[in-house]
Amino acid sequence: IKQHFVLPLQAGNTIELDKIDWIALDNRELFWPKINLLRRSCVIIKLKNDSVVSINLAFLNDQEELSTYFLQLSNQMADHDTELFKLKDLHGFNQLAIDATLGLTNLVEAMHQNITRLPGITAKDQANKTAGLSSSIYKGIKVITGLAGGGIDELLAQIAPILNKNSSAESNTNEKQIIVSYERAALLSALNGVMGDYMVTTNNPMTIPMRLRRNGHSLKLSSDALIESIQPITGKLLVMVHGLCMNDLQWHRKGHDHGASLAQDLGYTPVYLRYNTGQHISTNGRAFSDLLEVLVKLWPESLEDMVIIGHSMGGLVTRSAYHYGALSKHKWVNKVQRMIFLGSPHHGAPLERGGNWIDTILGSTPYTAPLARLGKIRSSGITDLRHGNVIDEHWQGRDRFEPSQDIRKPVPLPQDARCFTVAGTTGNKVGDLIDQLLGDGLVQVDSALGKHKNSALCLDLPPERQLIAYGVNHMDLLNDPEVYNKIKQWLC
Repeated sequence: IKQHFVLPLQAGNTIELDKIDWIALDNRELFWPKINLLRRSCVIIKLKNDSVVSINLAFLNDQEELSTYFLQLSNQMADHDTELFKLKDLHGFNQLAIDATLGLTNLVEAMHQNITRLPGITAKDQANKTAGLSSSIYKGIKVITGLAGGGIDELLAQIAPILNKNSSAESNTNEKQIIVSYERAALLSALNGVMGDYMVTTNNPMTIPMRLRRNGHSLKLSSDALIESIQPITGKLLVMVHGLCMNDLQWHRKGHDHGASLAQDLGYTPVYLRYNTGQHISTNGRAFSDLLEVLVKLWPESLEDMVIIGHSMGGLVTRSAYHYGALSKHKWVNKVQRMIFLGSPHHGAPLERGGNWIDTILGSTPYTAPLARLGKIRSSGITDLRHGNVIDEHWQGRDRFEPSQDIRKPVPLPQDARCFTVAGTTGNKVGDLIDQLLGDGLVQVDSALGKHKNSALCLDLPPERQLIAYGVNHMDLLNDPEVYNKIKQWLC
């Protein structure tokens, strides 16, 4: 469906519900002084193929009825995200288990063939499959695995009423709901972080959709719904972006949440992004920019201040979103005043580079080459952390598992928004052995500060916009008192 101003909508221009990622409803009055000119109703639909569709209901018949329909549909999608127990999760686990079995079968088959052929020690992995008895065995495993999939689907359908009943019985108390929700969210977030790109490709039902959330619930995207679900709502908007394999609930750590504390101390209204961290950072950045544009458009209060805080990968997703928002001339990029990065690997993380070295070592002989595929299950989001890829050009046209030098083109920080960064280190001082090797345990200090040997890639943050937190690991950045006090100081 496309927006039409003169010609009516043509029959057959439809959008299938399962192709929709999220829906927003922009309902507002247009005024001239003391005169109500027009009620403008516009539906904004984000599709899973990353396109955004705008439908102006003012040009359609029964616009009030259509507004109600789209609002209900948006509410259903948000409510669906907050269910504590989903039967489709079991189906999703089943699908991943079948895929893993087939993949492991192919892996063992390739290794068996390479060993029996006894090639030279540095020969390449053989592409042909085994023959004879071995071939029959491997083929049988694959057939049985495929049949098991259908059987599990049928079994799930039969026991669905029992599972739903048990789910309701186990969720009688709020305390139980919180525990189940937190643990389930952590599991799904980790799973999406490791293989989220694969889950998108295979339409796995456990794939995490990108959502703005509060208190573990997805926000319904309309001005009226935002007012209803966010209290108090102010003109100071704070957007929190989590890191790899994490989710919106995990900003709360050891009794502290930066967002909640800034709401209490400085009057900000925090909203929390949840997203599939296994996808490319640039893919998430582009989608995040679209979502921020809609949020700013629908925000009920006049925005006097807008801040984004990104932890770890969240900082890179934020930078990517700003880049694509500026290219698309989105209005939100002119609203955001400050960005704060907590332990963000602006120039990569050593553990991902270590994973790439393991791939190379395993792939150097025909006997271990098939095992190198085990390292290749890690997601696009993880491999983007090797050097800190934030735009498509950083990874397109390259085999992301092949060893490569850092050939990124510079992506400077925003000029119109002030940026700040925090680097943690478990060492006692900058430059000691721990600091040089691991920094906060996952991200080195120089990478978190945006420093690079290539001056063109340096982010050039002035010293007063940097903090090095000593004796602080990567997760401590979420609750360390010194880190929070510095954030509050930067925002005052």
